[in-house]
Amino acid sequence: MQEREALSALKDGQVISIHSTSELEAKTKTAKKASRLVIIYFTAAWCGPCRYMSPLYSNLATQHPSVVFLKVDIDEANDVAASWNISSVPTFCFIRDGKQVDKVVGADKGSLEQKIALHSSK
Repeated sequence: MQEREALSALKDGQVISIHSTSELEAKTKTAKKASRLVIIYFTAAWCGPCRYMSPLYSNLATQHPSVVFLKVDIDEANDVAASWNISSVPTFCFIRDGKQVDKVVGADKGSLEQKIALHSSK
């Protein structure tokens, strides 16, 4: 029962906002148990390219319901950004089995879509 609740907390097809390191760890741990790909989108309210990428990221979440789409505002959760050594936004980190397997830095829609296709099929 608890495992089913944890899986439903991954919100298939939706972007989940992360506000703390512990929240991020809980989501990635649940995704690892379910063998799901996780994408962490590091963003900021003041970032122009992020405003362009955010609706695209939400759209990708609906297109790939088996992938866990997380979003971290670096100003709200600067401890999370620091622990991931984020130096620019937008940055997208791809996590599989608890380890980073890829990364996209910048508002590169094509590269993001390619890497989702590549890693979600594994």
